[in-house]
Amino acid sequence: MRQIVPLLLLLLPVLGFANEEETDYGTIKGKVTTSDDRPAPSVSIVLKGTGKNAITAEDGTFTISRVPTGNYELEVSLVGYEKLVQPVTVKKNQTATVSLQLQVSNTQLQEIIITSGQNKFADKETEQVARLPLKNLENPQVYQVVGKALMQEQVIIERTDLYRNIPGAVPNSLAGGSQGMSLRGFATTVGMRNGMMTSAVVPLNPAILERVEVIKGPSGTLFGANRNVTFGGVYNYITKKPYQGFGGEVSFTGGSFRFSRIAADINTPINKDNTALFRLNVAGQTETSFQDQGYAKNYTFAPSFIYQVNDRLKFTIDADITRSAYTTTSFAIGSLANVTARSFKDLPLGYKQSLINNSVDVSNGINNLQAQMEYKFSEKWKSQTNFLFSEGFYKHFYWTTLSLLTDSTVRRSVRNQTPETFGNIQFQQNFIGDFNLGSLRNRVVIGLDYNYNYYDLYRASVTYDEVNLNQPIPDMNVEKLNELSYEKGFSTTTNKSYSYGAYVSDVLNITPALMAMLSLRADYFTTDGSYSPATGKYTGGYNQTSLSPKFGLVYQVLPEKLSVFGNYMNGFVNLAPVTQPDNTVLELKPQRGDQWEAGVKLDLVDNKLSGSLSYYDIAVTNSTRPEVVDGETFTRQDGTQHSKGYEAELIANPVPGLNIVAGYGHNENKYEKASAALEGKYITASPKDVVNLWISYYITRGKVRGLGFGAGGNYVADSWFEATNTFVLPSYTLLNVAIFYDQPKFRLSVKGNNLLNEEYWNSNGTPQKKLNFLGSVAFKF
Repeated sequence: MRQIVPLLLLLLPVLGFANEEETDYGTIKGKVTTSDDRPAPSVSIVLKGTGKNAITAEDGTFTISRVPTGNYELEVSLVGYEKLVQPVTVKKNQTATVSLQLQVSNTQLQEIIITSGQNKFADKETEQVARLPLKNLENPQVYQVVGKALMQEQVIIERTDLYRNIPGAVPNSLAGGSQGMSLRGFATTVGMRNGMMTSAVVPLNPAILERVEVIKGPSGTLFGANRNVTFGGVYNYITKKPYQGFGGEVSFTGGSFRFSRIAADINTPINKDNTALFRLNVAGQTETSFQDQGYAKNYTFAPSFIYQVNDRLKFTIDADITRSAYTTTSFAIGSLANVTARSFKDLPLGYKQSLINNSVDVSNGINNLQAQMEYKFSEKWKSQTNFLFSEGFYKHFYWTTLSLLTDSTVRRSVRNQTPETFGNIQFQQNFIGDFNLGSLRNRVVIGLDYNYNYYDLYRASVTYDEVNLNQPIPDMNVEKLNELSYEKGFSTTTNKSYSYGAYVSDVLNITPALMAMLSLRADYFTTDGSYSPATGKYTGGYNQTSLSPKFGLVYQVLPEKLSVFGNYMNGFVNLAPVTQPDNTVLELKPQRGDQWEAGVKLDLVDNKLSGSLSYYDIAVTNSTRPEVVDGETFTRQDGTQHSKGYEAELIANPVPGLNIVAGYGHNENKYEKASAALEGKYITASPKDVVNLWISYYITRGKVRGLGFGAGGNYVADSWFEATNTFVLPSYTLLNVAIFYDQPKFRLSVKGNNLLNEEYWNSNGTPQKKLNFLGSVAFKF
């Protein structure tokens, strides 16, 4: 049976090519423009008498699929203007193309959009989550989207603030510059870029983002086992793309701790027929620290180009070049026998005392180059070819670890990484189909995936000194650090690995309301291991093959309004062989995470109320653990871990101008079979309860229309800072408030963060900003 199911999945697309039977459905595609011939984004299109609707993209285009054959009317309603109605005929197995021109200018439309009060945070339309054109209610997997509108309203300047809008997510960061989150109890700090795998060093600026898609649960079937995929989920950065017409904005943001950012977003067609489009995003920002030492700088340059060769062929090329510099530390607890404190709140260390200085810093960057070619074979099939070169590097990296030895003594250790390079090159080919086998609709993606990952390390770890917190703290000196590093000696390591994947995913409409998803990935990983110039040899090489299945069911209780779903999803992590104390070699299997999940999704009252509720259970197996035999420590691969919980999301627009985004996540993630010290313990930095809320209101009428107010925040419960569950990472509550005035030609914003002046720490044990303010002004054109 296990062999037959993958074979049937692979045969489905072939049968789809061969099937010529006419269907009783068609598709409507169109474009909406303004009276001055510019694209009309964010306009709602309704197909009268069907309950089907669409929102136009930034280039004014829209698609309404799976429309029964017949004659219909498309309707566009704008507040204060007559309805625009256009007839359209849908024929069997064909696409009807329409063009609609509004009797409003681009400036008037912007004003309508600003004051319309639509549910602007609820857009979840995406092809990248399932690599298929599936609507949210058709997808048996839970995902959330944070778009540009919410980022703009909350004056987002760091990705960690963006992540706080995801139900159950807890922001975290690596000292190396990557910012990420814990999802369902599992931490990840490297996201994907437009569906592709990036470098391990990602100093990304949110100014270049259109949206972030957060895909919950083990996702190895479509996304493989790279470092940016964990059993809790994966997140995908969608960068800004060109659109038809000239436009953009220039903005300045300033605030507490001498924060300053200037950004520009410029879009323009290159030729008269708008088939070649260009967009450029640039941003630079700098700030000091609320502590007595510390700073952060970042600048980015991100061009994007689209060339629509004809109605079948399109090329997209985009890039970003980002450089940053900042100070960073992480915290560690020495022997708890010598420390009486059991929480960060009990530490004698001053909250604003950094224990380092600005010369002990990091200078890093990333270069991303991404390309896509789409070719449409027919109305049923298209090809999508993707390529990404992503290379991050450290020009220099002084990572300071502060280890608490006693209640008044801290050891300062530094890992000197100067210089280092991390890279990833990925090539991906997808064939995407939408066809019928008899009366059964199939939406299929067949994919091939090649991934080459490499890094060159050059590092030395040294103890700098021990300091008494009750006495003046001496400055750290870079010259002394380098001297200590060279005395100890740098270790040099080079590593290269290759992954070859093939996957197929089919969504089958058993009935118009009942859908099944069947997916499978075969993945082959190989590496020669790490190369050491000192020995001239590779060590730790191995090969590993994995199968990753995925199954899901969706039943739309109310078509396009309410669905119930269930899924089984799998993820895997490749593990290298281990040499035991007796010189035998233990060949390891991939570590696996298996999730079962069930829930409900809704999109009611003309898209004014959307959300989801789900319960999940994730079992991690094939984990390694130590076992002492006759005084020697052997590795066993029978360790297990269990994560379970539930999540809820609500996005609502109950009355014009009022928007609500709310989420709640409860998670319990424990080691089951593990080392004696860990068995039965909770995972570090994994709080049981997480709450997010944002409520905003725009005035939609009168002389001050466009004036808005927003308020909300987050609650994150206690978690454990270290694995023995003895030292606490305290709970915290954040309260944020914003005031904004949005007009067609400009936008003014003021934001207050952490108004409760809460002291809290991230997963590295680093103190976070207390009360702070931001102000922003943007000019649109």
